[in-house]
Amino acid sequence: MNNKVKTEWKKCDNCGFLQHKSHLRCLNCKNDKFTLMEASGECKLITFTILYAPPAEFRDKPSYALGVVQFENGIKAIGQVSTQENLLIGMKLKPVYRKICENLDGKEVNAYVFEPTL
Repeated sequence: MNNKVKTEWKKCDNCGFLQHKSHLRCLNCKNDKFTLMEASGECKLITFTILYAPPAEFRDKPSYALGVVQFENGIKAIGQVSTQENLLIGMKLKPVYRKICENLDGKEVNAYVFEPTL
């Protein structure tokens, strides 16, 4: 499976440090030459929390899981986890692009949700 998450990061051409694309210079060595990278493939759960007082957009849910994941190429992302049951740090997940809520104007909001792999 080749799931590509539209999360672009920069990899420093000098030292290999991964950082968000908004930085103009490498946070590690101050180099200004980068290779753009996208997160892809499976990822593992780094940390998570359960939100019991979600924002108004998620008013149809009493709670949901929010996690930080790390992809095989080192890129990290944050997003909803599809389940709150049996979450374990280090478990394998896959990104799935789908509706996560409706905004306060009633428009559909889509994003990556991380689902456990079987």
